[in-house]
Amino acid sequence: MGEQAVDREISCDVVVIGAGAAGLAAGSALAASSDVLVLEAADRPGGRVESVRHGAYWLNIGAQFTEGTGPLFDVMDRYRIERGSLAGKKAALFLQGRMVTTDNPALLMLRSRMSLKTKVELARTGLRIKRAYARLVGADAEAARTTRTRLDDESGAALMKGASTPTMRAIFEAWSGQWIGCDSDETAGAQLALSIGTALEKASKVPNFALPVGGNQTFTDALAADLGDRLELGAEAESISWKDDTVVVRYRDAQGRVEVTARRAVMAVPADRALAVLQGPPTAHHDALGDIEYGRYVLAGVFTKESGPQRWDDYYAVSTPDLSFQIAFNHAASQRRGSPRLPGGALVLMAGGSRADELNRLSDAQIEATFLKDLVTLFPELDGNIDRVVVKRQPRVVSYWAPGKRAASQRTLRRPLGPIWFAGDYLGDPSLAAATESGQRAAEKVLASLGREPLVR
Repeated sequence: MGEQAVDREISCDVVVIGAGAAGLAAGSALAASSDVLVLEAADRPGGRVESVRHGAYWLNIGAQFTEGTGPLFDVMDRYRIERGSLAGKKAALFLQGRMVTTDNPALLMLRSRMSLKTKVELARTGLRIKRAYARLVGADAEAARTTRTRLDDESGAALMKGASTPTMRAIFEAWSGQWIGCDSDETAGAQLALSIGTALEKASKVPNFALPVGGNQTFTDALAADLGDRLELGAEAESISWKDDTVVVRYRDAQGRVEVTARRAVMAVPADRALAVLQGPPTAHHDALGDIEYGRYVLAGVFTKESGPQRWDDYYAVSTPDLSFQIAFNHAASQRRGSPRLPGGALVLMAGGSRADELNRLSDAQIEATFLKDLVTLFPELDGNIDRVVVKRQPRVVSYWAPGKRAASQRTLRRPLGPIWFAGDYLGDPSLAAATESGQRAAEKVLASLGREPLVR
């Protein structure tokens, strides 16, 4: 590719490769102070952030929720994006035909149909995870650092130490699949403890736990609209080379091949795509990108048409380890405040890891039929009340690392590669908030390297 002729040449101060949450946040932060061009290979911005709207409801078929603190919420406030809080909502476990809330351990032990041995194993595993989570997010920085170092070197499966019953193992693997999109022995323990710990925590204790009205895509759409013609869709990067103070990106769009020369670049694409286009990265960066893995999911977004209050209205999620999907997210939960209740609803049924691998052998129609059959097992009231179904296969979603890989990978990728800065959720504890923060941070570092101050948009 490097020797082929280009159809046109352009130049700018900064080129951003990728228009997911990280790339859009970087582009937006750069736009007020520099001549920036954001390139996106797909025909829509947002990356894995994707929402579907239907009538009064919406659902996310990419990033499911927003939570945390930082630039993500500053941007939402700036664009006046309303957020439906989930603070008063609950999570539940559906097992052997019975649904029990998980934020009350005593009630869970009392009402579930698990064997006594499984209940003991669940109590021990849940307590182990909650203790680890408390240390990881607590105010004691030294305890957090020590706990993370230890858990980063262990397999996530180690959190289930001592558990032997098939039911407990099914519950735990469902947790891993639904929150990271991998099996527990694929990822390190720290990330799994954070993910499961957040789910086991009462929703009211998770900062800014919400669903933006209209779906998470409302956020990325607002950033994309603000960038205007500085965002080019259908522009697939084919090679990226650099010198000390110059980056050359060759990409293809509908008019042919383009070469853009910039002073700086922000690389905001998944790690495997970055490796595919970077020309001769040094070993450290090559290995750091190669150490990043991605969870995989199969999901079905289901719009329903039931009438009247329903028993799942106060639940934002139900874990379903013995069904074909591992979790049901209730995206209408944030709308269930006050009365009257609007007819219908929106659910996302999702399976990850090896469960997704098995489902990927099926056709979309088979996945839909399998999921809907089990949905009626979960909520018989929905029999005959399905309005619309959207099946989605996601081979690359949440980033994660095998044991012993995260710290060195993040340390390397937080440093620039010459005039190129990296941005993505893999630079933090992966989430939409982490992706957005990494994009803004990369933009600030780029501007500082150019001797410019960030301007508030």
